[in-house]
Amino acid sequence: MSNMQVLKDWFDRVDSDKTGSITAIQLQRALAVGNLQFPITIVQQMIRMYDFDRNGTMSFEGQRQIWIIIGHICWAVYACILRFEIFKTFLHG
Repeated sequence: MSNMQVLKDWFDRVDSDKTGSITAIQLQRALAVGNLQFPITIVQQMIRMYDFDRNGTMSFEGQRQIWIIIGHICWAVYACILRFEIFKTFLHG
């Protein structure tokens, strides 16, 4: 199964009312399942950033863009942790 299909399947599960878009509450609940706890105000900002038709919800394309950003953030955090561990090992032998 392709990454795009995995994202689409996830989106379809989050879109519990089958409208073709998700609300901030739906997105917040879905992110919490993955242990990504965000205040509703942050999730609402995520929705606004990718609410291409300005109706207060987010389409699949918007959700796909958010996962790209979250992926970049996760890799950046991982890289920082790795650099810290290397530096710590260098200092303490």
